[in-house]
Amino acid sequence: MQGDARQQALSSAERVRLSAQLAWEAMERIDLPLSPRNYELLHAFFSDGSPQLTEILGPCLAPDGALTDERAGEIYEALFAHGSLDDRVLDGAGRLAEAAGGIVDRISGNRSALAGYGSVLAHWAGRLQTRATVDDLMKAIVALLSETEQAEARNRVLEEQLSAAAADITRLRGDLIEMQHAAATDGLTGLANRKTFDGHLRQAIAQVQADAGSTFSLLILDIDHFKGLNDQHGHRFGDQVLRLVGRLLKEKVTDRDLAARYGGEEFVIVLGQAGIAAGVDLALEICHRLRSQRLVKRGSGEVVGQVTISVGVAQYRPGESAHDLVERADRALYEAKRTGRDRVCPTRQAAAA
Repeated sequence: MQGDARQQALSSAERVRLSAQLAWEAMERIDLPLSPRNYELLHAFFSDGSPQLTEILGPCLAPDGALTDERAGEIYEALFAHGSLDDRVLDGAGRLAEAAGGIVDRISGNRSALAGYGSVLAHWAGRLQTRATVDDLMKAIVALLSETEQAEARNRVLEEQLSAAAADITRLRGDLIEMQHAAATDGLTGLANRKTFDGHLRQAIAQVQADAGSTFSLLILDIDHFKGLNDQHGHRFGDQVLRLVGRLLKEKVTDRDLAARYGGEEFVIVLGQAGIAAGVDLALEICHRLRSQRLVKRGSGEVVGQVTISVGVAQYRPGESAHDLVERADRALYEAKRTGRDRVCPTRQAAAA
């Protein structure tokens, strides 16, 4: 199972890299200004595949489509006003856009210089056509040799600058991908973070609204007696338990799902294309897997024993807000805690693990 988890993490990283590459290529193709906002918008289009983004941006990115900077701003404000990248990612995207702009400036400068070289050629060609004395030929040769040497020198400098700029852009693009991944990930567990969950939940709701036949379920999971574990065995062991739960959730979700750390000892799963029964089945399996783990403190080798988890499950109701869905799942979680912990409670009915 660990190999499967590593493969899943690798596939996720490859998808991030591919989405980033497609976003930059699309901005260049449609002549959309290279800005952090535009990058985030197009990266979301290529990585998320939400029906709402596809419907809005798909025609704009078609071969005969168009997307102005102003229109991109309107779309961004409508869809991402509450979920933009953090300052570090915006700064990284800004530096990448600045590097790309520097290349444009260098090429434009060299084009102007080459235009000057062409003017010198035209001048001497016209002059030699009207009168071509030996003295004129010598002057033309000297002038053209000088201009040619300068043009060659400028081209060598430009080549060096472009090579350096290409290396900078490759490095900055890699840095940006890493920063974006870090901005979307919980550092301790490696799961998606709260911000990523919030955005994914909005997109899942938008997809259901666009496709009346689809649905999804939300699981909220809370480690039982976690504060007591921390107090008795220390925060390092608490972190060990959190990482264990993170690995377990990664193993249990597919590409169409999202597992995230909601905060503290709480986790969430958005289970794509799944009703309440599928959500309960997955929750029961997670409870069983965690319950069967033999926990040993790293370093001392002390056997701690059993750690359990409680889960609330809710299926999305058409027209429901993200807040209301989370509230329903949270009430189900509270019921699981109230009735004994180490169990799963779906909304509208209670089921013991």
